[in-house]
Amino acid sequence: MLEIILLVTLFSILLLLLFVPSLIELFLKRDAKPIPIDSERKKEPDYFGKSFINLLTTALKDLKIQEVEKLNPVYLKLKLNKEEWVGFLNDEKLSEDTMDVPVVFTKDTVFSQNHKFKKELGVLGNAVFKNTCFARSLYVKEDCVIEAPVRIARWVHVEGNLLINSNADLGISVYAREIKIRSQTTFKRAYAKKIDTSDDPLIDKKNVERVMNLQGNLGIAGNISIGGKERPVFVDGDIFCDSDVQIEGNVWIKGNVFSQKSITLKNGVVVGKEGKVKSVVARDKILIEGPFKIYGYIHSEKQVEVNP
Repeated sequence: MLEIILLVTLFSILLLLLFVPSLIELFLKRDAKPIPIDSERKKEPDYFGKSFINLLTTALKDLKIQEVEKLNPVYLKLKLNKEEWVGFLNDEKLSEDTMDVPVVFTKDTVFSQNHKFKKELGVLGNAVFKNTCFARSLYVKEDCVIEAPVRIARWVHVEGNLLINSNADLGISVYAREIKIRSQTTFKRAYAKKIDTSDDPLIDKKNVERVMNLQGNLGIAGNISIGGKERPVFVDGDIFCDSDVQIEGNVWIKGNVFSQKSITLKNGVVVGKEGKVKSVVARDKILIEGPFKIYGYIHSEKQVEVNP
């Protein structure tokens, strides 16, 4: 009889242990306060470039160097993410084709030689690439023009405008004030106030006759195809799709475009409008062909390919 009582008591204790955490939470309320969420936090498309230039500026101030533009060509040991040598140059004519340390050009620079920069490349002025170039990352303080094949492994940050006139692989992240793409270009994500592949006016003009106007957001479970060949199509909202999205012709989407698979945009599509940041986001590949314009973000978890 005693054994049965002990077994029942032991079973009751073990059973009670299952509810101890819940009882503690119920009476002591360790998580009574909600997890703080900053609803004002915004995306930082310029994070990589801003971080690089801030590290560089801070390291130079530690050496009491205020005006790097006035430096003669010199290599300085600076503490960036780690302590390393950084070259400050004012002439593109390098003795080596391959540079193993971060390099900063202190004035406008035209790259007419074939170079490989294994670390960060910075230009504290305008940059023009007239020959093949590889760099781990690229920072340009003013405008940047790509006239020859360029490959960037990680990120591109241009404070001014970026003009791409030759094939370019721009890595993971691209940021510029405006981006004009005139040749085949690939990247994973890009942000600018305006990204376009043509100077010709597209659908976003004031007076358009025979417009097909789709009001509100569109949520699609399967594939979606929108074409504006016969007459312009305006979508006054967002497009959300679980599958592939294909939009072609005179189509103006005033909201965002999201797809769990791929997105194809062809021959005259416009996303967003000036002063309003909108996004084209896909889990799979994004393909852009022909005239195109967006005000804001393009982001693919795989790759964005642009063929003007």
